[in-house]
Amino acid sequence: MNGGRGRAPGAGSPMLTSCSSQMCSWMMSCCLALQHLAVQTSLLCIFHLLLLPTLPQEPPHAHTTSKLLARSLFACGISTVLQTTLGSRLPLVQIPSFEYLVPAMVLSSHPSPGASTDRNGTAMASTCLVPHCRDTGSWADSLQEVSGAVLISGLIQLALGVSGMCGWAVRHCGPMVLAPSLSIIGLSAYKEAAFFCSTNWGVALLLMLLAVTFSQHLRSCRLPFCAWTHAWEGSTEYSAPTLRTFSVLLPFSGVCIVCAILSYFHIPWESLDGTMAQLSWANSTSNAPWIHIPYAGVWWWPLLTPRALAVGIAMAMGCSMNSVGCYVLCGRLLRAPRLPPHACNRGLCMEGLGSLLAGLLGTAGGTASSIANTCAAGLTQAGSRRSVQVSALLCMVLGLSPRLAGLLTHVPLAVHGGVLCVTYAVAVGTGISYFQYTDIDSGRNIFIVGFAMFMALLVPRWFGTALAPLATGWVPLDLLFLSLLMVPVFLTGFLSFFLENTVSGTLEERGLLPEQPWKARAGDCHLHGERGEASQAYRLPTGLRRLLPSSCKAFPCCFLCPRSEEEEEGCSATEEGTAGPGEGTHLLPKPSSGELQPAIRPSQTHMPAWHTVA
Repeated sequence: MNGGRGRAPGAGSPMLTSCSSQMCSWMMSCCLALQHLAVQTSLLCIFHLLLLPTLPQEPPHAHTTSKLLARSLFACGISTVLQTTLGSRLPLVQIPSFEYLVPAMVLSSHPSPGASTDRNGTAMASTCLVPHCRDTGSWADSLQEVSGAVLISGLIQLALGVSGMCGWAVRHCGPMVLAPSLSIIGLSAYKEAAFFCSTNWGVALLLMLLAVTFSQHLRSCRLPFCAWTHAWEGSTEYSAPTLRTFSVLLPFSGVCIVCAILSYFHIPWESLDGTMAQLSWANSTSNAPWIHIPYAGVWWWPLLTPRALAVGIAMAMGCSMNSVGCYVLCGRLLRAPRLPPHACNRGLCMEGLGSLLAGLLGTAGGTASSIANTCAAGLTQAGSRRSVQVSALLCMVLGLSPRLAGLLTHVPLAVHGGVLCVTYAVAVGTGISYFQYTDIDSGRNIFIVGFAMFMALLVPRWFGTALAPLATGWVPLDLLFLSLLMVPVFLTGFLSFFLENTVSGTLEERGLLPEQPWKARAGDCHLHGERGEASQAYRLPTGLRRLLPSSCKAFPCCFLCPRSEEEEEGCSATEEGTAGPGEGTHLLPKPSSGELQPAIRPSQTHMPAWHTVA
């Protein structure tokens, strides 16, 4: 954790004598885990609150929704453990992202074959994407088909990771691709944020005010409860900026307590119209069982149809782009080395395995890296792998008890909206910060950024309001195009990547000179003959690495394991010597090796805070 340093208190300090470093380390990890859990459950509730009303006929009963939420928590917990242990090794929490929500809503709101036909006998496409949409058919059949799409998306993500496509994409994404993509990732949640905040803007604004005050105005406020040692610096930190570190958990819990007090005294504070009333979780825990062990096929097996295949492809493409952006965002906010290709490939593989598990369990969404949790870690400057793993264990425990999972549904809707506003705003700002590495006054760059972001907001808006936007004659193809074109992240990533790599421009314009900090950080330690920060921060656990040397040379494991130091240096030298600093339209041309390299800052020679256990 990136906290400030304080002077050593006196030897007789009661705070130091009352708790040991190990105890405080675990206490901090548990508190940070609760903070991650609060954000994660908020996103999970938003996902189900928006998806379930779009199901055909009546939505499932209250105890059924609690079981759905519990299964999602269980799958997300396992996926988070896989991601932090065998995947990218970044402190990333896994949730069903909005890139799963939009295709799932498209599929669930579309009538099954034979359910709705026009006068010519062909199926009519329904594109109602508002929360109060209704259509014909069975909600169980619809959820079964959505689970099939999630299963297919997991298989595709696993194939993308094993084949090395994810790592290739990361190496060929410059600031002109990252800046608009990260900005749109944050801006894409503004509709949902406004939708939930509208239940009570006072509650939402109170949460935002407290979060801004704690994280910005009072970010240096320290409460010296106890001391713990930083393993990567060998120094002892005697206090932490408490209000900044818990600038999400404290407002979240405080506002929930205020709302509970108002409800106890029957003071009306929440305004729910007809649409909002359908999102109510009232009495969702009354009939839910205390213990229910999830397993594959407990309700149904995923239904694999051409429609599910089309939507699953769209899910995989959108979520893969979101995850790559989340990897970059996490490293940027936590000041970590650039993500190496092998770590990115492993991360996408673990997300694919998590989505496979989620589909087999019958959930309505797969697992992807949580933008909200990553932004919360950046806002609080408290990135910890151990805390994320503890929160994953808590998720699995809650996933075993639908009754306990149902208690999370009593969080006010306005609190969900406030969490979205606070967290996703960080993603927008981080994306904008990448513009500093480019020549933003260039007409080329202005057009690429403006066109990509404008179309990413325009196209989904039009498809959401058009009565019959697509009619290719084959329903699965209609669903594929509609699911892709309704996801702003996909549109921004595709347009910015295509234009950036086809419109000619100098390396300076595109922010690709080697002295750029975002580009040079990955190889800083190689200048001193060391193995490099990236190889230390993203390497697999020691016990697993002992089994890798004999098995990482063959396909497909070669894309999931780091290359030897000699191969990395030789490849780097070859890449740097094959391109000149002039203009180019090919994929991210490499500068010549004669460019000056930046000096290493002292802060960059230490292991990042999230790499430690606390």
